[in-house]
Amino acid sequence: MPTNPDRLTRYTCFRALTEDQRQAVAQLAREECFYPGHILFQDEKPGTHLYMLATGEVEVLYNVGEDNPTHVDALGEGEILGCSSLIDPYMYSSTARCLSEIETLVLDAEELRKLMEKDCQIGYSIQKHIIQMLLDRILELRFNT
Repeated sequence: MPTNPDRLTRYTCFRALTEDQRQAVAQLAREECFYPGHILFQDEKPGTHLYMLATGEVEVLYNVGEDNPTHVDALGEGEILGCSSLIDPYMYSSTARCLSEIETLVLDAEELRKLMEKDCQIGYSIQKHIIQMLLDRILELRFNT
């Protein structure tokens, strides 16, 4: 069942969209809860969903040549996970595991990509926000290590 378009305004990347645009995005989204230990997605698996974290905490793990993935970051409220689901070849580049119970908005990545191509303003708004968020994460990791 699609989510209420008004719920999208809690996420920065959707605030600049018109009501009609939010309605179109809401048709691709559903709200879900997950419990500690749940794997949202895994490295090198098809990127099928984009996750907008409403509450809770998720750890990001990367494979860096070792047998076990390495903890790189912990993300909380307002963060976006699974961004590589929007970039060709549409494969996840990390693993995301819930550290706590989370509430998230789950978007169908394939349908979202189609919508972003059809309505460039939606695509621009989402991509602009994701690029800024990823840059902020890189800078934070660089200065905290």
